[in-house]
Amino acid sequence: MGGKVYKPLAGVKVLAFEIACALPAGTRTLAELGAEVVRVPPPARDVGNYIGVVDGVFLSKPCISIDLTKARGRALARQLALEADVVCDNFRSSVLGKYGLSPEELRAEKPELIVLKLSGYGVPGPWTDFAAFGPSVEAAGGMNRVMGGGGRPVGVGSGVFADQLAGRYAALALISALRARDHTGQGRTIDLSMVECISHLLGPFMVRASKDGDAPWGDVSTHVPDGSYPCRGEDEWIAITVKSDAEWRRLATFIGDRQLMHRGLSTRARRAERCGEIDAALADWTREQDKNELADALQGLNIAAAPVRTVSDMYDDPQIRSRGAFQSVAHRSPVMGFESHPHVRNPWRVRGRERQRLTDFRYLGQDNEGVLKRWLGLSPEEIRALKRDSVLVDAGTLEVQNPLPPFRDPEHAEKLALVSADDAR
Repeated sequence: MGGKVYKPLAGVKVLAFEIACALPAGTRTLAELGAEVVRVPPPARDVGNYIGVVDGVFLSKPCISIDLTKARGRALARQLALEADVVCDNFRSSVLGKYGLSPEELRAEKPELIVLKLSGYGVPGPWTDFAAFGPSVEAAGGMNRVMGGGGRPVGVGSGVFADQLAGRYAALALISALRARDHTGQGRTIDLSMVECISHLLGPFMVRASKDGDAPWGDVSTHVPDGSYPCRGEDEWIAITVKSDAEWRRLATFIGDRQLMHRGLSTRARRAERCGEIDAALADWTREQDKNELADALQGLNIAAAPVRTVSDMYDDPQIRSRGAFQSVAHRSPVMGFESHPHVRNPWRVRGRERQRLTDFRYLGQDNEGVLKRWLGLSPEEIRALKRDSVLVDAGTLEVQNPLPPFRDPEHAEKLALVSADDAR
């Protein structure tokens, strides 16, 4: 690809009071676009040891730590906030207001400041100050009912789906506000609700519910066949969607003259009447096929199909690898037994420009001196005084506590370049 690094947000300063995954996912996107994002975690709850390894939301961001319970700490945080272009947080809705850092107070002094508040349920409302984590937000937003297909509600993993989605919406909102400020000179106060991010995905279900007067949480697809079908091997699947009668004819011809696959099913309406039978017959056929080879063959017929990737084989996907989607990020000390781990980069590329490289997680207070010198021009003596008065918290060198057992899958570790081929053997 070649070219300069893509940094459209170079020069933008972001002060992020953040915890867990949602806002950190969004501010990492801003950092990858060239902004200087300074992370301010709650001193008592620096969860970077966990999250920095698992999904990388804390990568590429300097980290400082300020004790907001002290008057000098609050004054220091306010100085930093007024130096920033963007101040954002995902603490409970009332937290920063208690420390004199509410949007109203900050923007009264600096009208061009952009302030974003990300919370589980948004402000105002009766749930404004309720605790929220990904799993509870996904449930409140209706997603678990959709995933349950009319039966018992089903959660999606650990709730990180809601966190990542809300984070991306936060990044979009902030970029839009920065663009508006370029034209008006004025900042914005933005309130972002995670539950609305989730509910935003339920359009077809909501339309059917308003039409039918109930909550039809079943399949809303109008295509037949449309689903995941078993393939050769243990727990291997392929996703196939047939959108038109012409595609159905091509699929039927490709499969051959089998019962149900040719006769009397040339229209979508007829196929819908026998959807269950078609799915069963198609599954009987796909069980004999390799998911990757079959997906390539069906795509060659212009039929939407894709292998259902496992987390393990995703890293070896030729399409993903050809785009350079993963970057191996080196650690200062081994984490879970490895010197580095792969992380997904921004999913878009700009021709002629390189994507910003990710850098390792920064632990609590590691960048106190650097940020305070760059942003506020504080001298080493002033910074030492802040430390002496416990206004700044320095966690010291990051040490991974209770590391997990050695990697159990040498082949997977080799694919990710965590170990060499010789080590794997």
